[in-house]
Parts: sequence; structure tokens; C-alpha cells
Amino acid sequence: MATTTRRKGKTRSVREAVREETRAAYREAILSAASEVFGRLGFHDAKMADIAAEAGVAAGTLYNYFSSKEEVFASILERGQEQLFGALAEVVARGGDPLDRLQEVLRTLYGFLERSGPFFAVYLRQGGLAEWTRQRLRESEDRTFHRNLALMEGLLREACEAGLLRGDRDPDELGAVLAGISDAQIFAWVRRGCPPDLTARSAVVFDLFLHGASRR
Repeated sequence: MATTTRRKGKTRSVREAVREETRAAYREAILSAASEVFGRLGFHDAKMADIAAEAGVAAGTLYNYFSSKEEVFASILERGQEQLFGALAEVVARGGDPLDRLQEVLRTLYGFLERSGPFFAVYLRQGGLAEWTRQRLRESEDRTFHRNLALMEGLLREACEAGLLRGDRDPDELGAVLAGISDAQIFAWVRRGCPPDLTARSAVVFDLFLHGASRR
């Protein structure tokens, strides 16, 4: 009897695991499809029916996962932020020359944004979002900004301690300068319509940060 009970418990556990994996796969497919729809139509014109059609699911199925397109939009952004942070943290953890890793962090960041350019442009505009969604996005963006900035500042601190950068400036200040230059390049890229050249421009940002604009 005890063996039967254990088997039943194990069967239920397997079924639950399969159900969770299936649900996660559906959710991922919906978010990927929605990212394409938002990038193509914009937030205002995109409809839940468009997302369902792109994902190949019934509209009713879509509502089993998300209550509104605003929730879908916010979930896409949060998923992307986690993926990006994971990729950047992996670069930082490799070890080696901190400036080499810092340059790779920029290249990874720019490559990620370039691949998601249309959706990222929609996010920057955030047109038509309800206030609760804006607040959720602001909080998520703040967390992501500070985590990513902390990664860069850690590399800058390593570089300063190794004598690779000037020692009369705090790494936090250097990080703020680098973030400012980087953001300016990203916004300029968005204004140009997100052409496929952002990743290459990470080298320009890194060079300007290290050497400035003075004639050599």
C-alpha cells in the first residue's frame, strides 16, 4: 500500500512538472510572438488577437496567461532585462583583463539591443501605457540599471586597482560617465531607426571613454 502511495505521489509530481514545463513553453512562445507584434505594429495598434495569431494560439488561451496587452508588454521587458543581466554577468565572471571584459560588456549590451531594436524603440516611447504599467516598468528599469551599472563599476574598480585607469577618479564616477556616453549612442541609434550597426558602435563608445575626443 505504501509503495502504491509513493508511486501515485511520484506520478502526480511528474505530471505537475510536465504541466509546468508546458505552461512555461507556451508563455515563452507568447512573449516571443508578442515582441514581434509590438515591434511591427507599435503598442497602441497591437491587439491581443494579433499576439494570439502570431503565437498560433487561440485568444482564450492567451488570456489564460496574460490579462492584457500591457501585462504582456511589461513581461517581455522584464524577461529581456533578466536575459541581458545574465549575459553581462557571465562576461564579468570570465576573469582576465578588466578592460577587455568591460569592452565585451558593451558589445554584449549593444548586440542585445540591436537584436530587439523594434521592440526597444516601442519601449522607449511607451505610448498608451496605463499608469500602473508605467510604474511597474520604471521600477523594473531602475533595478536593471543599477544592477548593470554595478557590473561596470566593478570592472572599472578592478582596472583602477590594476593601474589601467587613472586613479584620481572614483570608479562610480567613471561608471556614470561611461553610462552617459553609452546611453547617448543608444538614443542616437533609435532616432536613426535602429539600423543594424549598433553592436559595431560599442567600439566607438569604448574608445571615446578611454581616450576622449582630443586629437592624438
